[in-house]
Amino acid sequence: MARALGIICQRAGIQYTCVSSPKAKIEEETEISVPTSQTDRGAQLNWLLEVSEKLLRRLRPDVVHVKKSAGGQRQSSREQHEVEAVLQVAAHRVGVACAIRTTEQVRAAHVPKAKGAYNELLERRDIKTRSNKSRRERYLYALTALDQVADDNRKG
Repeated sequence: MARALGIICQRAGIQYTCVSSPKAKIEEETEISVPTSQTDRGAQLNWLLEVSEKLLRRLRPDVVHVKKSAGGQRQSSREQHEVEAVLQVAAHRVGVACAIRTTEQVRAAHVPKAKGAYNELLERRDIKTRSNKSRRERYLYALTALDQVADDNRKG
């Protein structure tokens, strides 16, 4: 059985969906947020690192796909990038493959390029059953990661 994680980073935490094959069964999905008592950014990132390592050890995914945060001048983008980096370190320490993926990369893994193709993908019946856009995206990222595991297994 293969297992994959789709993650969206936030300024002070992560949202994740864990799926397993066959049939992309959702095993777990939730949000993890830094306790409000943690006010120092270094302490927040350290807390997230420790919690992320424990999460990856417990779930033992074959691969993790993280949604790449938007660029730009927004303060939250810088902080989301920090959380992405923390996830990469946690995955490295645990020995789990981790990839930061743009929406375009995820779209390309499923459908040809076309205007609005990513949003149409989020409307696909199996994905649309998720209750909101964030859950749909996490599920889609996890599905894409699960497909990668299947492709890697076929190749060798």
